[in-house]
Order: sequence, then C-alpha cells, then structure tokens
Amino acid sequence: MSFQDWLKDDSKIVLFDGAMGTELIKRELEPGKVSDLLNIEQPDIISEIHKSYYDAGSDMCQTNTFGSTPMNLKRHNLEDRIEEIIENALKIIKKVRPSGCLIVGDIGPTGEFRPPVGNASSDQWYSSFSNQAKLLEKGVDLWHVETISDLEEMLAAIKAVRDVSQKPLISSITYKKTKRGFFTIMGDSLEKCIEALNNEKIDVIGANCTLGSKDMLELLKTAKNFTDKPISVKPNAGQPVVKGDKTYYKQPVEDFVNDIREMIEFGAKIVGGCCGTSPKTIKEIRKIIDSI
Repeated sequence: MSFQDWLKDDSKIVLFDGAMGTELIKRELEPGKVSDLLNIEQPDIISEIHKSYYDAGSDMCQTNTFGSTPMNLKRHNLEDRIEEIIENALKIIKKVRPSGCLIVGDIGPTGEFRPPVGNASSDQWYSSFSNQAKLLEKGVDLWHVETISDLEEMLAAIKAVRDVSQKPLISSITYKKTKRGFFTIMGDSLEKCIEALNNEKIDVIGANCTLGSKDMLELLKTAKNFTDKPISVKPNAGQPVVKGDKTYYKQPVEDFVNDIREMIEFGAKIVGGCCGTSPKTIKEIRKIIDSI
C-alpha cells in the first residue's frame, strides 16, 4: 500500500521510527560531528540503526539527511560533499527497507535564522532546501520536513519540496510550552502555524522534538481543534539530562508508550519518537498499535 492509502484507511495507525542522533551518541559519536557524514565514513552504523527500527515494527523510516542542506553543511566545510552524503544515505536505507515499508526523505532546519537573530532570507532557505530535495527525490516515497522552529523557514521548505516533488509531505514544527500555550522560539503560536499549514500543499501536519510525551499529548489535543488534516507526533523521551559532554533522556519507555496510546486515542494518525527514543520504544509502540 502507498502512504496515501494508509492515510485513507481509518483503521491504520502509521508507526514512524525513533531517534537517530541519540542512537549515534550511544555509539560514541564524536561531539560536534555532522552525523550525516557517517553515511560515507561509517555506513554500517547507519544501516544498523535503520534496520533496528524496521525490525522493531516501523512502517517507515527516514533517511540520515537531517542536516544535509548546503547552508548547514557549509558551516562544517562539507557543502562540496552533499551529493555523496545524500546518495550514500539512499543506498544505505534502500538495502535494509523491508517489503511493504516506506522510505521518508528527512529534511531538517538549515540552522540559519532570519533577522534580527540571524541573516538568512526566505530565498536563501528556499535555494538550500531545493538543492537537498532534488538530490533526495529519486529515492524516497514521501517527505518529512521536521524540527523547524520558524514558520517562515517551514513555508520556504514546503515551497522548495513542492517545486521538486508531488510526493506526500509531512510538515513538523517544533514548539515550546509556555504559560500562554505552545509557541515556536520565533514566537509563532500553534494556532498560527496550523492555520498557515492548512493552506499549504501538505498531507500531514506534525510536531516533533523539544516536547516530552506528556506535553505533546496536550499539544495534540489543542491542535485537533485547528485542522482536519492527519496529525503526526514524534515527542522526546522526556527532557534531556546533561552530564559532561553526554546527553541522556531518562523517561521510562512504559510511560512514553502509555502517552502514545493516549495520542492514538485522541486521533494521532502517525506516531513515533524523537530524541531519547530507541528501537525498544518503537517495538513497544508496535505492540500497542497491534492490540488496538
């Protein structure tokens, strides 16, 4: 079945993958290293992580290309290796993708902000996302633009992807919980973001990262009031605990999974995990989905 078939099937809850970054940290990823470079330098590690999520029951996993925009790679003097990074990412995930499962093209933030925080423009964002999307398009079944904290950057990313591809697109913004509700760090409210995304050529509205599962459940309940589109949720496994140069997420898997169950009951169409989640987390969510 295609992703669009899954969206039309009211009985289908789509299971996404879990974290890539924190799985790499467990494997002693060098602090500050661009994880996308491992597609070239240590492909076996990336392959192992993808396979572990598919084996745990993920219906779809995303390419290891979160940081593969020219704007992001330029900060690490890697912009000349973008084609090699993305081509390897596609080769790696294709080899382990089981029949019936999908490959998601992962597009993360550029890391550059608009004034007054930074100097980026919508045109620069568009060009960077477009470059990445053109290289990914041939090997993916759908798109996930994720962890974007500025609505304007998200809109630039959507336009860039849509000018390259008509494949299904999940648009996931990251929010912080405040006393006034859920907002991006650039001050865009949840309602404002969803109202803008309702008018875009996207298939799923999502939220990921920053929030733990309890806060993400609250966000979902609010988001349902603003859209009729399917909703995707990928919360963190609680809040990070930093010890030295290592970051840990200590929420018990059972607590996380119980919150995911509630999210499904409240209408989440796609569920998965972000920072701190693991193949074990996904395996337990798979049990929940199969039991419903």
